[in-house]
Amino acid sequence: MKANLVEHEIMPSSRQGAASAARLHARSDGWRQVFDRRTPEERRTLSHIKRFMERLAGDRKFRTALSENVDNPRIVTASYGIEVDPMQILPLWCGDYVKYRFKSESAPWPLAMMWDEYMREMLRHRDLVRRQGEMSTINPRFHAWRERQIRRCNDELGELGTSIAHHTIAFELSEGCTVGCWFCGLSADRFKGYYEYSEEHAELWRGVVGAASDMFGPAVRTGFCYWATDPIDNPDYDRFCLTSIKSRANCHKRRRPPR
Repeated sequence: MKANLVEHEIMPSSRQGAASAARLHARSDGWRQVFDRRTPEERRTLSHIKRFMERLAGDRKFRTALSENVDNPRIVTASYGIEVDPMQILPLWCGDYVKYRFKSESAPWPLAMMWDEYMREMLRHRDLVRRQGEMSTINPRFHAWRERQIRRCNDELGELGTSIAHHTIAFELSEGCTVGCWFCGLSADRFKGYYEYSEEHAELWRGVVGAASDMFGPAVRTGFCYWATDPIDNPDYDRFCLTSIKSRANCHKRRRPPR
């Protein structure tokens, strides 16, 4: 028996000085609260639902296997090491059940409801990050350029454009990348080394972050410590993040799980 699978969509965002410092601390606190308010078991379950949703969106063989095993889709996820029973999240992937999504009728599938609530929180945080990149007073020329890029992406990409947070700046702590994803949109070079953490390098790092803060103001807190690299290629990545945590918030997004 074959199932009609749901086409993967990006949820639209509509579903989803001292004052500046206070707002920025609220933003970073909000990010932590997304995870802190959930138990370790819930976070683990969400991570496996995330893997399921990524396979659903990007793996045709996975979708085919699901559609051909609709009566027992657990054998499919088990073969991929995904520890979630698709029968418990039917509104997320099965066309016959998508009509229940975002409605009270989805109550029989609490894991699907948990996922959608988590995604709503993440989308709200993403939109907050985009707004925190505002710097019309401290750097009006860069602000005008960034606003043009936001409008351009929204015009060219439509609804997908809202999925971009338009972070203000990125810092590289390594040169090249060990992962080598074939779909890399940045054509990252092969890994050549990383910037080691030392007192001398930490002092330079604080200076770099300070200079960026002078240039962009509080908006620098939307920056992160990699671009065409993988953060965990640098074993001192967390130390650099902790060194700068008082002056800006960090966004972490890995291309692979931690070693």
